[in-house]
Amino acid sequence: MKKIKVQIGGETYEVSEKAIRNYASYEKKEGQYLYISHTEAGSLIKQFCKKNFPQYVCRVSGSSFSMGNSVDVYVCTKLGSPIPQHHFQKISDFANLWEYGKFNGMYDIYEDYEESGAVTDNGNLLKAGVKYVHCNNRARFGTVEGVLNEVLNEGRSFEDATKYYTDSTNRTAAAKAKLMLDKLTK
Repeated sequence: MKKIKVQIGGETYEVSEKAIRNYASYEKKEGQYLYISHTEAGSLIKQFCKKNFPQYVCRVSGSSFSMGNSVDVYVCTKLGSPIPQHHFQKISDFANLWEYGKFNGMYDIYEDYEESGAVTDNGNLLKAGVKYVHCNNRARFGTVEGVLNEVLNEGRSFEDATKYYTDSTNRTAAAKAKLMLDKLTK
């Protein structure tokens, strides 16, 4: 799939050409906009972190389900500890640009925003297409950083931290973490 370059806040990002959409006739607007789905949002968030905070680990996953989708963002240091709050807030603010509403528990409804407010530097609208965005200032469970955090920062033993790592992906992460821990303790 071809990628196109867009400028957001003075920085260049790449999005899939599938994001280009035409306004519907009832919208009474002409031209095109970019629809930022959960897949595109995940890509943009990773690009944002790589450009602005390359010293941190950013893991993003998206899910699609009946009546919506979501993006989960996990950021941490390379050893799994949380990042400074002011850096996390910048990442969280960028990620939340792609959320198109919020759940209102008082009335048990999901309320859409009128527009996300995000535009490219040349004025093209970026329509948010993610129902729920969750940002976490911690390592994701089942990752190398997750194991390192539990052993180095939480004081757990390696065996205790990895006892629920049962599938092949988790076991691979645990093995890599063990190698890193061995290097750190030498």
